Amino acid sequence: AAPAADDRRTLIVYPPFRFNARVGTRTFKIVEADSDASFRAVNARTAEAQAAPRNRYVQTYLEGGETPRAGDLRISVIAEGDPVIVGSVFVHQRTRS
Repeated sequence: AAPAADDRRTLIVYPPFRFNARVGTRTFKIVEADSDASFRAVNARTAEAQAAPRNRYVQTYLEGGETPRAGDLRISVIAEGDPVIVGSVFVHQRTRS
């Protein structure tokens, strides 16, 4: 992820996009995609959703600041992009420093 050029509070997440599942101490890769559209296609999304622009996440809370650590939280709202999730609140937990 990187700040958007037009607004430092807004993050743009770049590929690859992954969806992993953790069972006990093991992690399994469920999906890996090279674009928003291909990730949405794997999720059986409509052509309209696949054509939507890249998701933009407006950060509302960022833990750790300049010295991020594993376990830090980032809370953001989807401001634009996938029409099904625009307005949704996402909570991300950093998995590594």
